[in-house]
Amino acid sequence: MNNSKISQQSKILKKSVVITPDFVADEIYQNLKRYPIKNILDIGCWNGSLSKPFKKKRNTKITGIDIDNTFENNFDKFIHKDFLKTTAADFEVKPDLILSNPPFNKNYPYMFLNHIIDLFGNHIPIVFIVGSWFSTTSNKRMEYLNTLNITRKTTLHKNTFKDCGVSIDSNILYFNIKQKTQIDFLKPKKLEKKQKFKTIAFSHEQVEYLKKYDNFSGLMKQLIKNYDKDFPFND
Repeated sequence: MNNSKISQQSKILKKSVVITPDFVADEIYQNLKRYPIKNILDIGCWNGSLSKPFKKKRNTKITGIDIDNTFENNFDKFIHKDFLKTTAADFEVKPDLILSNPPFNKNYPYMFLNHIIDLFGNHIPIVFIVGSWFSTTSNKRMEYLNTLNITRKTTLHKNTFKDCGVSIDSNILYFNIKQKTQIDFLKPKKLEKKQKFKTIAFSHEQVEYLKKYDNFSGLMKQLIKNYDKDFPFND
């Protein structure tokens, strides 16, 4: 594909870029950081948010490939090309790990996965972020996926990509990477905040004294009502 065609396609897809949130990229890194990984291929990399945590691994080289070269300096090596048009000759070494958050629209995830396997074989370790529909809406695709070695599936909260204006059910699929957990759920940190309740500390003597009140909840409501007339009572 020549540069003019890449530029045109880049402008179209740039509008639909969905950046991998830091907490998702870090979750993937934490799961894989102990594996001997030297060469990573980040497909559809854009700014490198998905592969960024792996920069912490010593002696690990990250190659990015994208039709948009705005962030080419974020990688050890960058290939400015449509991944679906690549051949084995485009890659200097076979990667130890492939990371990809491909466009969810049309049939791109399926096309990306097929091309990955055509290039590197069906035993290559892959981490693939896809819409949940990817593995459920086509009998043919489901049969094909069943022939592959999916070792872990992480379900993402539908608001994972909310900052990019996208609300969608999605999954992280791990291929050919041995994992202790087969299925789990990951949600944004801000949704993990637990509701906090005010607590009151009483001494042992105070606890014994309060036992004489059969309706302790009613007592507390009455005390609050006497102190704060704006307290929202239901009765």
